[in-house]
Amino acid sequence: MSFSASLIALALAGAAPATAPQAPEFRQRAPEDEIVYFLLPDRFENGDPRNDTGGVKGDRLATGFDPAHKGFFHGGDLKGVIQRLDYIQSLGATAIWLSPVFKNKVVQGPKGNESAGYHGYWVTDFTQVDPHLGTNADFKALVDAAHARGMKVYMDILINHTADVIEMAECNGYDCAYRSRADYPYSRRTADGAAANPGFAGDAVATAENFARLTDPDFAYSVKIAPHERDIKVPAWLNDPIYYHNRGNSTFTGESSTMGDFVGLDDLMTENPRVI
Repeated sequence: MSFSASLIALALAGAAPATAPQAPEFRQRAPEDEIVYFLLPDRFENGDPRNDTGGVKGDRLATGFDPAHKGFFHGGDLKGVIQRLDYIQSLGATAIWLSPVFKNKVVQGPKGNESAGYHGYWVTDFTQVDPHLGTNADFKALVDAAHARGMKVYMDILINHTADVIEMAECNGYDCAYRSRADYPYSRRTADGAAANPGFAGDAVATAENFARLTDPDFAYSVKIAPHERDIKVPAWLNDPIYYHNRGNSTFTGESSTMGDFVGLDDLMTENPRVI
């Protein structure tokens, strides 16, 4: 549910040649033996000012860039990390853990309290590096440069939420109270009380056949998505609201801890075999 629920995965830059007698020495080190240096690329080193605005024109609400504000992009990028590998290694670090580098929703938040996805946790595209941080080629160059030094690179990969794209018609912006399964069952549509999802045996029956019967996402709230964001997520299946809990914000207690949104971030229904 929270940012700390991210999956940490080793970034491997291609498979080893079939003729290689053994993996490089750094691949033999156990994870518990690493000295890991964690960093947010945007807050580390600006290696290429040309990508500061992520290729977008306009004010900070369009570009996400405002180095004078703590909630917006400051300009750091992957090229900057490459430039500082000497420094990182001189500290004794044997591995680097990056905050998520994937493409983010640039700005979100209620009017007057907006901020940008400089931290990387508002992902819309899990296949591309955020343009504020560089390119996929820049990421490969970083991994290659680290590996050449015998250092590992760990990726921070979100597996339980995406950026906030799904809205709830009954809510006032981000203020969306959690609605439980007991009070708002999958079998009833919230807007008019009509029967919904006939034959669905509940989220505890984790089979593809059962979840194929879950077709109406409006069991707790009436979900809506702005037209310009209907296809914003990659892979494309992430754009279907049926794969999310859609029950409002977590209170970080009880059921809501695993089924509620983290301050509006679209919480994936990890009970669904398709999501798994």
